Amino acid sequence: MSNLSKNVPSLLKASRHSHVFCRRSLSDTLTFSAIDRLNSPIANGNGSKTNLLRVPLLKSPSHLGHFSCRVNRPYNEDAYSASVLALPDARTVFNFSVFDGHGGDECSKYLKENLASEVELSSRLIEPGSEKLREDLIKKYWKAFGGYWKWWYKRRKENIKMIMNESGNLKLQNIKNRDDDLRRRISFAFLEADYKFLENCEAKSGSTCTSAFIETVYSTQDSTPGETYYFNRDTVSKLTIAHVGDTKAILVDREGEAHALTEAHHPSNPIEAKRLRKYSAKFFMADSFGEERLISVANTRAFGDENYKGVGVTAEPDIVQLLIGDRNTMHKTLTKSEIQNSTVGSLGGDESFLILCTDGVTDVLTDQEIADIVMTTYNMKGNPVASAQRCAEEVIRFIEYIGGSDNATCLVVRLIGWGKWPIIDRTGALRQERMDDYNPRSPR
Repeated sequence: MSNLSKNVPSLLKASRHSHVFCRRSLSDTLTFSAIDRLNSPIANGNGSKTNLLRVPLLKSPSHLGHFSCRVNRPYNEDAYSASVLALPDARTVFNFSVFDGHGGDECSKYLKENLASEVELSSRLIEPGSEKLREDLIKKYWKAFGGYWKWWYKRRKENIKMIMNESGNLKLQNIKNRDDDLRRRISFAFLEADYKFLENCEAKSGSTCTSAFIETVYSTQDSTPGETYYFNRDTVSKLTIAHVGDTKAILVDREGEAHALTEAHHPSNPIEAKRLRKYSAKFFMADSFGEERLISVANTRAFGDENYKGVGVTAEPDIVQLLIGDRNTMHKTLTKSEIQNSTVGSLGGDESFLILCTDGVTDVLTDQEIADIVMTTYNMKGNPVASAQRCAEEVIRFIEYIGGSDNATCLVVRLIGWGKWPIIDRTGALRQERMDDYNPRSPR
């Protein structure tokens, strides 16, 4: 590790100036039109029957649940964020992200404050005529770290063409396609954020990331603020997941079944092994538990991790895209093929909720167990009915109770089918066994 550190040229180290980063102001609020049903002159001073309400995302417990805990670690390196991105052509995109820091919390905190802004501001890297800017970004990696990035730079035209190619975007037959630049935007924004962190911070920490972007692409409603958001009826939205490392996205369909949308970037992942063994085969090794690692790191993709950039630990995201939304609207506007190939479980809408979580959760619980904790918490009779916030808290409390060993963070994003799932607890018996086995009051 020390040899790798020595190879980082002075151009990167010399440019570091402080631990304080300039963060651009970014929206984190929902905007709604409130109807003045009483025609109150106070709420309706200008004679209009509607007023705009702005509600912070992280203070909307009915629609977004979020909770994080250090569990049995001395401090918490996890982080998360929620933002509303304003993209060209008046596009509104909701962004929810979870970050799992390692080696310190500098990287995860930096991403929490800056990653969404980089995505919003990445137009300059993807617009026509910006080829040199894209190549210069990769060249900076090559000059600073060599190794993997020297290989990347030599093949830059081919690699950049693959990123800029729109072949992975969903093309919908009956819905007018606006310019869907999220794949390109996210890919270059992640690399830009990664390099800026490495350039400005002397800490050797790193972080994984799973980031969800939700954009409404069709609605039968008018343009009244709040009526066309992804959690409203009569809408169809694109869900884009960008993933680096071993945090996770889980989409729960209308039947209450959990579907993993990400796969961990570990040395044992066949795609990652193929990517890295071309030039980093000698760095693959096994730890004392027999688990394969790249030198001493478990994740082959991550932000930060300066000492391992040269051997291929990259912030290039894997990106998947699905359609979510109102079932009736989907079946009226989408083709059978689009429903079959582009919706979770091929069910075509009314998805229940989206979970974003760190490996402190997924190393302990299965995907379905996490989903079932959310649903059973909501299903408990009481007043008021459990919110998404309460459900996220219960997931982490369960981890604490059964003896989790890592920081644990969970986000629960409410979707159109919230609360309409069948009353079935698929993993209740398994969770009871876990509680019996790990009960701290048990003589076992």
